[in-house]
Amino acid sequence: MTVAALAEASGTGKATLSRIEAGQANPTLETIYALADALNVSWGALVAQPPMRVAVTRAADLAVAADPVQARLLTQITGVPLIEALDIVVPVGGRRESGAHPRGVVEHLFLIEGRLRAGPQDEAEELAAGDVLRFAADVPHVYETLGAEPARAVVLMAYPTITTGQY
Repeated sequence: MTVAALAEASGTGKATLSRIEAGQANPTLETIYALADALNVSWGALVAQPPMRVAVTRAADLAVAADPVQARLLTQITGVPLIEALDIVVPVGGRRESGAHPRGVVEHLFLIEGRLRAGPQDEAEELAAGDVLRFAADVPHVYETLGAEPARAVVLMAYPTITTGQY
């Protein structure tokens, strides 16, 4: 895919793409998701190391993206379908509106701390610590803190037609 085609498909400027490719820019979480969706790959495929038979990743070495939500890629489960595990933190007053992911993607959100409004924009649910939310993420969706403390969750993203890595 050419830079021009990727720029058009992702809504990202060609100059920005060139700086990212040259390692001279740090893309936002929104940019990474837009590029992943345009390339029909998972977010983790752009930020994670290729999988190995046995791999230990220390917490301090996990790939992190933030803007305004901090997300850490915890693991990937390869094969069909691909399942990615993300550790997310939504700061106090934080709100992230996500565009639709590829068709068939389902998110499984496990709220660990705080209160959160999450899910499809027109069907978002209010969650408390310990609640679990599953939703089709191939529509625009939202994550927004409620209350006076950050919200922390583990999100499993299931991609029915995207795989990454080979063993």
